[in-house]
Amino acid sequence: MLNNIMVGKYYPVNSRIHMMNPVSKIICTFIFIITLFMTVTLRMNIALCMMVILLMLMSKIPLKIYFRTLKSIKFILLLIVIINLLLQVDIETTLVMIIRLSLLVLYTSILTLTTPPTEITYGLEIFLAPLKIFKIPVNRMALSLSLALRFIPTIIDQANKILKSQASRGIDYYNSKLRGKFEALKAMLMPMFILTVKKADSLAMAMSLRLYNINAKRTNFRLNIWGLFDTYMVMMHILLIMIVIVGEVV
Repeated sequence: MLNNIMVGKYYPVNSRIHMMNPVSKIICTFIFIITLFMTVTLRMNIALCMMVILLMLMSKIPLKIYFRTLKSIKFILLLIVIINLLLQVDIETTLVMIIRLSLLVLYTSILTLTTPPTEITYGLEIFLAPLKIFKIPVNRMALSLSLALRFIPTIIDQANKILKSQASRGIDYYNSKLRGKFEALKAMLMPMFILTVKKADSLAMAMSLRLYNINAKRTNFRLNIWGLFDTYMVMMHILLIMIVIVGEVV
């Protein structure tokens, strides 16, 4: 039931996107998100859509994995369509909103599917390093985000186990009425919350026993070298945002 949620899951294959420096991936993601919210025309959004499809193919990850990610937000997309129809919003604006949300989910999925959570932490620490000037705890922020991403698959797995155990006891999630589904969901949330807290306590205890110090200077397990392809990808994203700025102004 929850297998369509792919956030936080790493898909290991050999591709140019996988071998990129995590810092360059985060920079490209940041630039793309800014570019995405600057586009207001359907023509520009279709151009961004073609670029994301190209990156998906370059990642060598099966397209069905990305389609699962889109399938997980189908109710949000349907809600956007219904609200726009009720407010009598024109079709082009509705399509732009749907494409924006879909591209945002797909591009962030490219980042999480091609980068291990530890490398995302490393990339965020480097990317947010200038904020240390303002006494912002960048390392704590990066660690918190990394743990949150890592716990998403754990929570989904626990929820699937609870759903299967309750289904074996006669609870029908698919054929029951709306009230029955709410009752079943309520019965699932409490044990899932308890199991997640236990997992978090176990992780905190393990980090404490290993004398983990958030402020200690540490090296990275992988040797992340900034290559020519990283520079090429960043420059392409900078060129893309410049084209969008000129195209939207004109």
